[in-house]
Amino acid sequence: MIFFTFSEILKTILITSKSNGKNTGWVKQEVIVNSIFSFLNIPGKKDEEFYINISDCSKYFNSKKNIPKKIKKYLANQEHSILLENFSQRILQNAEIPFKEIAQNLHQRIESSSSTPPPDFFDKLHLIQKNELNFFYEHEKYAHYLASTILFSLLHIPNIPSNEPQNTTLVETLHLDQDIEEAVQNGRYYHSYERDIIIYPDFKNRQFRVCVKRFFTSQFPNPVHKNKDNFQINFFYSTPTLRNNIHFVSLIINHTNYSDEIKIVDEDLDTEKYKFPYKRTMVVEKIFPAELYHVEFQTNYFTNFPIRFGSFRLQAPAKHFKVTVRIRTNEKRKLCLTLKNFGSYNKRFSNIDKIEPNSTMSYFENIDWTYPSSGYAYIVKPWNEYWYDFLPQIQKSTDD
Repeated sequence: MIFFTFSEILKTILITSKSNGKNTGWVKQEVIVNSIFSFLNIPGKKDEEFYINISDCSKYFNSKKNIPKKIKKYLANQEHSILLENFSQRILQNAEIPFKEIAQNLHQRIESSSSTPPPDFFDKLHLIQKNELNFFYEHEKYAHYLASTILFSLLHIPNIPSNEPQNTTLVETLHLDQDIEEAVQNGRYYHSYERDIIIYPDFKNRQFRVCVKRFFTSQFPNPVHKNKDNFQINFFYSTPTLRNNIHFVSLIINHTNYSDEIKIVDEDLDTEKYKFPYKRTMVVEKIFPAELYHVEFQTNYFTNFPIRFGSFRLQAPAKHFKVTVRIRTNEKRKLCLTLKNFGSYNKRFSNIDKIEPNSTMSYFENIDWTYPSSGYAYIVKPWNEYWYDFLPQIQKSTDD
């Protein structure tokens, strides 16, 4: 299978548009290039209508200019599935673009080509792209086919010919450390991982109810596990009481609600070998296969006053990692929240470490890569002057 350079795609677009009798739309070099960049929301220069001038558009067409690194980084930092969908919709909404014919011409060139990239070039990333294109074409999603082809060329295919094949992989584009290269190339990573922790203080019963919502996108239902036909997540605890305190709420994968199909399995491990031997597994045995899985998973648990400490560590790399912790109560003035992130992440980019609009909401966001074993810790406690209000009633009466 061949992979098109940006130049080859641009020329196919131009030839196809003109052969379809188009007089407007994608019939000029500068219009095609700037339209693509506009559809992708690539930031333009101030006070200029187009990001790319006519001269540079010609260079893109004639394989004399590579895609700038800042544009690659901008595209790489977007959530791929969302970027692809938005790009496809912009193409679909433009009646002047013969996207079906363009996609068919590109596909015909691929099918008629006998060339195959060298083995070191044809890695897992390119196999994923091949499968994605085949899926779009078989289902007549021609706008998605064209959008996917363009995105792949912008991110991974050098536009200037070279005597030696260049393996510009996802790993190189995003500056990943070598120790997680294999996980990324095998697709066992989070394209995006978000946790939303909502803490509900119950003053009457002297306990916190903690709601944990997880939103993640991956090529696996859970990249921590190799299975693609089922969803599985494990929890480990130091006591059976703590294990029984975790309550399943809901599971939605690719807009399908699997909440009624969840199975909960408890297992007691060897207490001499495991620090947290009480295991609880939540699993759905059969899920619909997909190229990409969008997962929404929610649990609840309860914990006692007056202090709540929580922590979490990633078990797989995450391209985008965001955590929000918030306290929901009418007594906000009595509680304070501190949230810290820790571990290894790509420091080539300026990450948002912590934002605290008020004392009961905080979040951090790593906009590039966050590596396994990285995570967060937070603590909720009363302000000093309100400690007395949070003590158990029996202790308060004794003190009186």
